[in-house]
Amino acid sequence: MSIRMSSALLALALASTLLCSACQSLIPQAQGLVTSTWPVHSYQRQDQIEVQWKEQGFSFLLYQQQQGKHLEMLALSLTGQQLFKLSFNGNQVQVEQRIAAMKLLPFDYVVRDLLYATYPDFAKMQSAQVSVQQQSEGQLVLIQQQPVLHIHVLNDRIELDNIQVPYQMVISPVSNTLEQDEGDI
Repeated sequence: MSIRMSSALLALALASTLLCSACQSLIPQAQGLVTSTWPVHSYQRQDQIEVQWKEQGFSFLLYQQQQGKHLEMLALSLTGQQLFKLSFNGNQVQVEQRIAAMKLLPFDYVVRDLLYATYPDFAKMQSAQVSVQQQSEGQLVLIQQQPVLHIHVLNDRIELDNIQVPYQMVISPVSNTLEQDEGDI
């Protein structure tokens, strides 16, 4: 390959990298996600999630499992297709797999919001810059005194309204049928 061709390919790769990072930088970083007190314990939860983001709405089943310090989330379509798999260790979200239609979904925000809504005492693990205000219609999460998330807990579901990105999410618990029954052999 000639030097000109190599230079042109390198310039093209650099330009596409810059364009992709420029698109991702339009969404601000999800503050209030990283915690220095991430617990080591076992945790499981299953939910049906409905998301409205931009002009698109979609539903999926979400399975959360934590063993030790690593929380894994696996999302399946209602027909069983794997949509994404990710992990969180208290410091960062690592997306392991995702379908093309979900490439631009802001996973840091999704994980953060799910943790505030469903993970035991997640708000208490945050720094002083995060506060939760109780309101008549739910909770308002503020980061650096700016409202970022509204959580409305109802009997059969949790409704989230992300003010920053913005998107809406409805979380409906599904009984955990994957837990081992002690009586079964």
